[in-house]
Amino acid sequence: AATTEVVKSEASTQATQKARDNSIAVLPFVNMSDDASNQFFSDGISEELLNVLVRVDGLSVASRTSSFAYKGVNRNVQEIGRELGVGRILEGSVRRTGRRVRVTAQLIDAQDDRHLWSDTFDKPLTAESVFAIQDEIAKAIVNALGETLGFDASDDIEVRVGTDNLSAYEKFLKARSLFVSRVDLDVAEDLLIAAVEQDPEFAEAWEIRSALQFLLVGYAYRVMEQAEVVRRTTDFANRALALNPNSSIALAS
Repeated sequence: AATTEVVKSEASTQATQKARDNSIAVLPFVNMSDDASNQFFSDGISEELLNVLVRVDGLSVASRTSSFAYKGVNRNVQEIGRELGVGRILEGSVRRTGRRVRVTAQLIDAQDDRHLWSDTFDKPLTAESVFAIQDEIAKAIVNALGETLGFDASDDIEVRVGTDNLSAYEKFLKARSLFVSRVDLDVAEDLLIAAVEQDPEFAEAWEIRSALQFLLVGYAYRVMEQAEVVRRTTDFANRALALNPNSSIALAS
């Protein structure tokens, strides 16, 4: 009986270790730009990478709420890994200089503070290059994890190119940051209106706008009849779904 309990304990420990090895947290990338207001841009890159990695089968990704709790917090990765229950940490920085963007990213084994992969991406600042950087980082991470965990899903990794309009993309990132924080929701609405005017086929902007309508009233940023809120929510959600039928936010709205 004692031997059986030992075997069960070892099996449980191995299962726990495997689950930890197959898990990752994407910490908010640090804004290294001279302009502190560019934080929305580095946050946006972190969120996009999280959204891509969460679609990898067999990989457990810590939620945005959990990961972003460490924004601006000076803690070592081993402590963060233990608190989040993950075996891998992705962290990095973003620097915007003129019309160029430099993103540095590193994947760290949270159990022994060992670097598994790191790279720097320096490209012209366009919407296409930002999405390309996110795509390269995501694929490199999955390849690095695959070498130690024995799976290869890099062919399934693809960053959705939401827009080729950099101005619309930046407005969307600012609006999404306000939307998540539940502050200045009227400003978020104005930003999203401008974003979809610049690119009417920007599905992500439409989906956030659909989810925003009830919040505008609930947080007293707008006064609208319920029927109007429902109409706007449905209209914007349908616009998003026409462009991206798999939009979970639009479906939820």
